[in-house]
Amino acid sequence: MKLARISVLVLVMGIAAFVVLGGTTVSGLPTAPRGAAPHPPLSGGASSVDELLGRFVKALEANDGDALEALRVTEDEYRKIIMPGSVKPGEPPQKLSPRADEYFWQSLDTKSLYGGRALLAGYNGRTYRITNVTWLKGIDDYAWYRCYDRLELTLVDQSGEELKLNTGSVAEVDGRFKFISFIRD
Repeated sequence: MKLARISVLVLVMGIAAFVVLGGTTVSGLPTAPRGAAPHPPLSGGASSVDELLGRFVKALEANDGDALEALRVTEDEYRKIIMPGSVKPGEPPQKLSPRADEYFWQSLDTKSLYGGRALLAGYNGRTYRITNVTWLKGIDDYAWYRCYDRLELTLVDQSGEELKLNTGSVAEVDGRFKFISFIRD
């Protein structure tokens, strides 16, 4: 009799968890409740690629490192959105060890900071008009975001000179856009 009560209790708890959590993934791990984002939103950023690229060019023209950095994902956004969501849609989030997570963030952050400084040094002091936008590695969907991969901007400066600017990738998360990095590889 006691075993039957325990079994019923476990069954009821399981059903309650299923209803509250909204289901499970194929792996059996709980999913987020229906209607809830499985990740935090991006802070700041832009509401379109065009707006983001316009702000990017303005930051370069003004040699404004702070404005440039504000267009890139933060450490928290990278660790909670980009890395775990870097799987095919429908797959469970990627889980890294704390050591690997730290390594990947530090590597990306360091290279991106140097990439941003190089962009500021090479493109400041002039006014630009964007004439073409190309994503050299395409546009791909991941679990929690869309990646616009490896930006190539064609710019024309105030003297009419055409320049090609190559830099990193952009993430679109729930209608907000930010650079993932300023790495040009």
